[in-house]
Amino acid sequence: MRAPVQRYGWLFALIAAAIAIILDLQWLNTLHYRVPLADFFVYYRAAQIGEAHGWAAMYEPSTFLPAVTTAVGRPLPYLNPPELAWLVLPLSWLPYSLAAWVWGLLLTLALGVTWLVAAPGTGRLRIVHLLAAVTLLPVFVSVLIGQVSLIIVAVVAIAWWLIRHEHPWLAGAVLALTFLKPQLAFLVPPALLLAGYWRVLVSWLAATAVLATVALMAVGTSVFGNVMASLGRVHQIPGPVQMSLERQLPWPLATAGVLLVLGISVVVIWRRGNTGPTIPIAVGLLASVLLSPYVNFYDLCAPLLAAWLILRTSPPGWQHVSIAAGYLPAFVAPIWPLLTLAGLCTVLVIPLMAPQAMRREDLPVLRASA
Repeated sequence: MRAPVQRYGWLFALIAAAIAIILDLQWLNTLHYRVPLADFFVYYRAAQIGEAHGWAAMYEPSTFLPAVTTAVGRPLPYLNPPELAWLVLPLSWLPYSLAAWVWGLLLTLALGVTWLVAAPGTGRLRIVHLLAAVTLLPVFVSVLIGQVSLIIVAVVAIAWWLIRHEHPWLAGAVLALTFLKPQLAFLVPPALLLAGYWRVLVSWLAATAVLATVALMAVGTSVFGNVMASLGRVHQIPGPVQMSLERQLPWPLATAGVLLVLGISVVVIWRRGNTGPTIPIAVGLLASVLLSPYVNFYDLCAPLLAAWLILRTSPPGWQHVSIAAGYLPAFVAPIWPLLTLAGLCTVLVIPLMAPQAMRREDLPVLRASA
């Protein structure tokens, strides 16, 4: 019986992947830009303008927006810290077509690292998880437009691995790299603190303070006014759908939703945080996406890591199905964002209903009381 089950399981996985790819391809025309990897072009041009005119210039609307609008077709401002432009600087010395290929390979590598480090299961099951990840719409779009989000997800996965292998100080320093796009994981450090991993938080705070200080010294305080001015210019221009409770609900409901998500997150970490860093990091990722005021639908590649981490704790079979069902709305996130948010909220609650018992591999981690 085992061989036929495995054979048909693979057939189902391949059919599901093919259907997912077809759904992904439907968005190609909607996400069409004049240059490939449009978001990477923003980083690429920011690095060029910063190097030529000073790093504060890449935040000035009158300098940056015309240069990007001409090439891309839309006014896309640079809203990331200068460290991201510095990371891309060596690629800005290459022709854009070559630089875009290199960046696309780096994003693919980041997804591969996340999969190698955090994907649950063994053997063929891990391949199924890779197929599911590659064909998930937010991941597909993130690579298509060259978003840095996948690198941020890989950083969190590596930090999780370091904590489990008793390197909390190094994990905090690595986690500070989320500063490149903090809205995807800004609640992960508080979640780890709530679970008792204070060493990680201290290291993260110190490293983040260094990055923030260096950034401020490089661009000056005028950056805040320029960023707000850029956002004001592009506010009425159609773009990617903004995900989060604050963006999708009227303020009374949004406030209630924020408080509810925070409350559930605290309860889940309090109940499951004593078994290791896995559930706290998963909860931190899900809560970050749900509560951040500025998250695009393609940033939902961050909850992919949360799902893998939850699945690593060997929840009951029905919860595997519930997690898969919770992620299906991601394929229609630009059309029905509220449905997608409801799915993520479902995934957030799942660890609360799981048994207290955890897999042995999740137990031997460094605890604050050790």
